Amino acid sequence: MATRAKPYTHEYVVRAIKLCDESNRPITQVARDLGVEYATLYSWMKRAGKTKRRQGGTTAVVATGVAETPEAMRAQIERLQRELEETKKQLEFAKKAAAFFAQQNK
Repeated sequence: MATRAKPYTHEYVVRAIKLCDESNRPITQVARDLGVEYATLYSWMKRAGKTKRRQGGTTAVVATGVAETPEAMRAQIERLQRELEETKKQLEFAKKAAAFFAQQNK
């Protein structure tokens, strides 16, 4: 026997759409937070015409979380570059420590 879709009130759907539209989080994350299936929330957003948002002349694709604003992309790139540099430093330190301890064990 097929399971029936969980009924949601119109007010709940409107609030969920508003939450997705006003937050900077992807629909997948909002759906998870609300306990709603992604496909359900996405279809609500699509029917409301809210799957894409215009920001500063560029389109931010909120539904998939793929594209963001250029400012957000730059910030993420800078953060990732800092993390990469820190990881390289840690790797270099680990290599030197391994060489030191290898030398000590001879």
